Amino acid sequence: MAEDSRMIKIKPQDKTLGFNGTNVERFLADYQLAARLDGASELDMAQQVRFFIRGAEVKDIVETLDGFEPPNWALLKAAMKSHWGRIDTARFTTQDLEELVQGWKAKGGVASVVDFQGFRKTWQPIQSYLLRKDHIDLVEEIKRLYYQSFSAGVQERIRDQLIKDKTMITTQDNRFKLPTFEILKKA
Repeated sequence: MAEDSRMIKIKPQDKTLGFNGTNVERFLADYQLAARLDGASELDMAQQVRFFIRGAEVKDIVETLDGFEPPNWALLKAAMKSHWGRIDTARFTTQDLEELVQGWKAKGGVASVVDFQGFRKTWQPIQSYLLRKDHIDLVEEIKRLYYQSFSAGVQERIRDQLIKDKTMITTQDNRFKLPTFEILKKA
C-alpha cells in the first residue's frame, strides 16, 4: 500500500447511523453518502463498515460475507444486499389487478362515472408499475381484465360504441375480439 494513500475516517453527520440487520438498502445508501461526503474510498468503506454494525450477531454475519476479508466494498455491499435484502420487493403484481377486477365483478362491475373514478384510481398506479418494472410488456396483456371490470350493461355500451366507431374486431367465426387497449379505453 502506498504511503500517500491514507485511510479517510468516515464521520457521518447522523451519529446514529448503524446497521442492525434491517433496512439494508437504506443503511447502504446513507453509509455511502456519508463516505462520499468525507471523501472516503471504497476500500475505506469496506474497512470501516464494521464500526457501523449494531449487534454482535449481525457483526458475526458481516464478518463472514464476501468482501469483508480481504476488504472489497463492491463484493461486501452485494453480499449484504443478498443476505438482508428483501426477496420480493414488488409493490404490485398482475395478481393485484386480477383481485381488483374480481372485487368489482363481485359488486356487479363498474357501472357509473363515480365507480369508474374509484376503479381508475386503483387501476392506474398498478398498471403503471407493472409496465415500468417489466411485469408486463404491453398494456395489451391486461386489456381483457380492464374490460371485465365493467358491468354487463357498460360492456354492452362499449361494444355498441366500438361497432359505431368501426373499431370492433371480429374473428373469422364472427366472435367479438377486443381492439387495442387505447381504443378500448376511449370507448
